[in-house]
Amino acid sequence: MKQPFEEAPPGYKKNQGEVDIDLPCKDGQCRPAKWIKQMDGGKVAGYTEDDSPGDLPLITDLYAPKEYYNNDDDDPAGALPGWFLSTLGGSGTTFATLRQAFDQLAVHNWSFVAEVDRYHAMDEQCQSLCSQINLLEQEIQMARMEQSLSKGRLEAARADQQVRHLRLGQTGACQEQNRVRTDLVRQDRQVRYGHGCPL
Repeated sequence: MKQPFEEAPPGYKKNQGEVDIDLPCKDGQCRPAKWIKQMDGGKVAGYTEDDSPGDLPLITDLYAPKEYYNNDDDDPAGALPGWFLSTLGGSGTTFATLRQAFDQLAVHNWSFVAEVDRYHAMDEQCQSLCSQINLLEQEIQMARMEQSLSKGRLEAARADQQVRHLRLGQTGACQEQNRVRTDLVRQDRQVRYGHGCPL
């Protein structure tokens, strides 16, 4: 029978409050992660106290810890203040200072760092998408303006009169088809009864 890890697996450390996650065990129960490794993308790899060499770690996303409200709580969670949101979406040293402060917390520091990194990344993505949308809207306006100018020039030049024999409208197309059929029938009759040759 395999023996559980007696010390941290290579690249892992003992969980001392950095994360608060429960991992599924072989007996179907869930137990706290004992050995953890911080990973990119706001994820963590972990082992429970029952895991042993040869077992695969569980990799999961990290989220900010939940603090549930109760009637004895004089300071329930509310909306984030403006200065905090501004710092979350800040760049350079502003956001780095905030991130470092969370990283230095005694507990849940990995979870908070993962969450602020996630917000910051999504904020940048939203700004990038909004810029692309604004650019597309400008391109659409320019295209419509050019289309309108082109239409005006065609109207001023009476372009439709230059090709009116085509009768491009739906009614005109039907009339043109009827005229062609009539001409073909007339030519066929002339050939049959010797009244001339088809053109």
